[in-house]
Amino acid sequence: MSFDWNDVHHFITVVEKETLTAAAEALDVQHSTVSRRIAHLEACLGVRLFDRIGKRYLLTGEGQRLYAQAAEIAKNIRVLQHMAHEEAQAVAEVAISAPPVVLQTLLPAHLPAFYAEYDSIRLILQSNVQLSNLHERQADIALRLVRPEAHDLVVRRLRDLSFGFYAHPAYLRACAPHERRFLGLSTRNPLADWAQAVMGARPLVMACNDFGLIRQAALARLGVGFLPADCVRGEALLQAVAVDGDVPEVLVQPLFLVMHEDVRRSPAVRAVADFLCRVLAG
Repeated sequence: MSFDWNDVHHFITVVEKETLTAAAEALDVQHSTVSRRIAHLEACLGVRLFDRIGKRYLLTGEGQRLYAQAAEIAKNIRVLQHMAHEEAQAVAEVAISAPPVVLQTLLPAHLPAFYAEYDSIRLILQSNVQLSNLHERQADIALRLVRPEAHDLVVRRLRDLSFGFYAHPAYLRACAPHERRFLGLSTRNPLADWAQAVMGARPLVMACNDFGLIRQAALARLGVGFLPADCVRGEALLQAVAVDGDVPEVLVQPLFLVMHEDVRRSPAVRAVADFLCRVLAG
């Protein structure tokens, strides 16, 4: 019987989703199509790939061994497709996903040097704090403040970012410590949780998901803002504030560069990753 790569693609999806229904939804095909593809692949290879237990499809010993090879083939095909797409374009595009604080405070200063070195690469910058866009191939490289645990990701620690509380000196002179109001994050993440723990029950006059807005509000003397140190570096009108005690509280958070294994062999992605490691590594 003739071998069909689409059968292998369906096989990999069933392994990952464990049921025909979930695999069919992921592939956007009919339930019967997935079943037919699996049956055809088993007949072609002459082995039984799955044990059918209720609605679940569990790999047999032979299926487990073949899945490892199939997954490697699929990864190489994705690399081939990515490289072919780059070759077909006069300008290669590389998508970088990063939290707003990284895009606003760290990257802009390095972009002129990047384009002076790589004029054939177009950067697509996406403000995002989730890893889902990496797994869904919506981004090639991610910069993250939390180390991911997925085994199919390549992770490199770049540097540490420091966060604390800052305010305009005039605001601090006008308000006694017990009268100070705070500007914080509206999101739920480790940064926001740490800031909330430090602030405790103190009044939060403004919350948003943009450090740039918090910085502007602090400059406008609206309150004490929770900010990254890079956001206020060189800003003489904002100074570090101790919420409790005499020493300003500081949260140190590592910054990671994250890529999928199957895209790091792309010349354009590799060039961008190497550049980011060079200019952002602490």
